[in-house]
Amino acid sequence: MINDWQYCVNTLPKVSRTFALNIALLRGEIHRSVLIAYLFCRIVDTVEDAGKLDGGIKIKLLQEFAHLLENPAHRKNALNRWVKDCELVDGSVNDLELLSQTARVFNIFDSLEEKHQQQIIPSVSKMARGMAYFQKRFERDKLTPLEDEEELEEYCYFVAGLVGEMICNLFFLELPLLSDKAQETMKNNAVSFGLGLQMTNISKDIVADRERGWSYIPKRLIREKGLTVEEFHSGVSIEKNLEILEKLLQKTTGHLEDALNFSLAIPNYKMSLRLFCIWPLWMAMETVAVLHNNPVLLTSSAPVKISRGTVRRILWSTPLFVYSDFLLQRSFQNILETRKLQSPSRFNLENLQERLGKIPLDPAISNIQPA
Repeated sequence: MINDWQYCVNTLPKVSRTFALNIALLRGEIHRSVLIAYLFCRIVDTVEDAGKLDGGIKIKLLQEFAHLLENPAHRKNALNRWVKDCELVDGSVNDLELLSQTARVFNIFDSLEEKHQQQIIPSVSKMARGMAYFQKRFERDKLTPLEDEEELEEYCYFVAGLVGEMICNLFFLELPLLSDKAQETMKNNAVSFGLGLQMTNISKDIVADRERGWSYIPKRLIREKGLTVEEFHSGVSIEKNLEILEKLLQKTTGHLEDALNFSLAIPNYKMSLRLFCIWPLWMAMETVAVLHNNPVLLTSSAPVKISRGTVRRILWSTPLFVYSDFLLQRSFQNILETRKLQSPSRFNLENLQERLGKIPLDPAISNIQPA
């Protein structure tokens, strides 16, 4: 039987081929920490994505996971019961296998350096609580769209922006000599990086999400084009639908530009950290380029993806110029100009943070008596 660490390493590519590539670039404690953090995110994401699971049960599972992560004493008594309760969760074979082996992931987490644990705990627990909060918004057996672009940002923060913050803080542990200016740049763009990757996924999965009864396309964007939510999803006007999605893609492009700024703030001698960011960023940009004015994403439940050839080109070409800010910027700009992608007004992080402060989440474990 393989040990717990080898189990985690073997499982990562089964639940995410894309992130398995860039996480494998890392070494030492940062590699272990990011890999375990990703598996935690995948675990809560599997619970959130369960299409057949009752919303109330889903909320309880997500809130309890946050408690398990924050309180080791509670985890010792309650983890096995939580895993047993997760037998109700539906999903892919590999995701459910990981869910059933959550204890093995926690075993490795407990062996991480405390300073790394302390960056993972608040981000993943807040993610689980944020997912639980939004589950209260979605109605079972009824298409429930988000209200506006602000609510979309708030949702994306909980499922991806927090990951950007967590990665930023873990990278700071690897970059003790990083300048104040570079630290500020990374802090200001970390959330936007996560939002850009998440909004790329939302754009390419519109039909698949709709078939599960979910819609992340804000009602306000749809109404601005004179359509109802039902008319948008029934494809009454492909032309108007593409205009709605184009606005979403413009916002996504703006976030991905922020992701480039985040990546360039990493010193060029830390090539593995740069490539860790550049690979998913370039794949997201190429995906946005493929989605641009593409009616297929409105009619096919299969997500629109970039070709394997494009992925291979990114993997072999970017290491050749990852050291150069100029060449990275030029390569990024070439993708923008080739597809005539336009950027929106800049992302307002302070405004998002102010709104997030008003969202009532399940209280942290510090306010709950341990079991």
